[in-house]
Amino acid sequence: MQIFEIRGVKIEGVCACVPEQKIDNGEMLKKMYGGEAAKIISSTGIHYRYMANKGTSCGELCLACAKELLKEADVGKEEIGGIVFVTFTPDRLLPFNAAAIQNELGLETGIPSFDINLACSGYAYGIYVASSLAKACGKKVLLLDGDVQGAYLSQYDKATLPVLADAGSATLIAADEESKNPWRFTFYTDGSRNDMLKIPAGGSASPVTEEDLKYREFEDGSKRRGVDIYMDGFGIYSFVAQTVSKWLTGFLKEADESSESVDFFIPHQANMYMIRQLARKLKFPWERTWRSGDEVGNSGSATIPVTIAKNAHSMLDTEKENTVFISGFGAGLSASAGIITLSPKGYYKLFQYTGEKEREEWNIF
Repeated sequence: MQIFEIRGVKIEGVCACVPEQKIDNGEMLKKMYGGEAAKIISSTGIHYRYMANKGTSCGELCLACAKELLKEADVGKEEIGGIVFVTFTPDRLLPFNAAAIQNELGLETGIPSFDINLACSGYAYGIYVASSLAKACGKKVLLLDGDVQGAYLSQYDKATLPVLADAGSATLIAADEESKNPWRFTFYTDGSRNDMLKIPAGGSASPVTEEDLKYREFEDGSKRRGVDIYMDGFGIYSFVAQTVSKWLTGFLKEADESSESVDFFIPHQANMYMIRQLARKLKFPWERTWRSGDEVGNSGSATIPVTIAKNAHSMLDTEKENTVFISGFGAGLSASAGIITLSPKGYYKLFQYTGEKEREEWNIF
């Protein structure tokens, strides 16, 4: 196991948003699956999800968060030394999202700006890359993380529809030589199991055809197109329950940390049953495991900054720097983990984005 260490950096704030539509999972699933609805809700623990209207992009959501964060943190444009954008649902295949953000915020043209194509494991990757960049340039780096999964979500898929959601976020990372606490990260990739969570059509290996836009029915009664997200729910659960839990336990041991020395556990909000089981295996009490998925759904890698933005003010110890254990896991198959610090002095906010334009809602019933 490789452990990567960063010193002399800090998080100055995390701002996240959920989009326009609030979906009551109970009501939606009852219309679609009748008596099965209660069973599905019980198995996932996700009661509400938020989905973007058609035409609302992840870049738009993250830009709103960035504007809010930079305004409230009183950060000048000249203080930003880079942009890192984590997403697997970019606004367009070309150009990359970070370029549009640089322009919209009016930032200097001499800064590095780039996207990272990752799904559920993306936030810890983004923190590591952005903190390395902040350390190198001595300026603040804007980490954006968001996805609009609704654009690739079948209305008739039992594995994905009850859990997946949309969100955007912005995290501000700065160099801070006074910060003595090291941040430690580790990463895991098993490409042999990449078929468990994927979008089959749309890449250069499989350009979209007319057939990919037609729904096919599967054995469980679900219907999907080739351009929709496919998830082997049981396979992903097994990956987390068996592989990821052991891997995270090993990381804590090698980092000489434990559930007693780390203040809080902030996992990717895959579903509430899964993260409860993971917290139990890692020996983190449920009351020290931050969560948001039950109220807003699984928005991919953005679930971690969403969870931070939602819980920080009420959960952080106001008398000290708080050590938190973050971890994401999913498509790839991929996992990431980091032991970082959060300051009670940072700016944290979760809000609902209402948009600037009238747009059509997704027809999800």
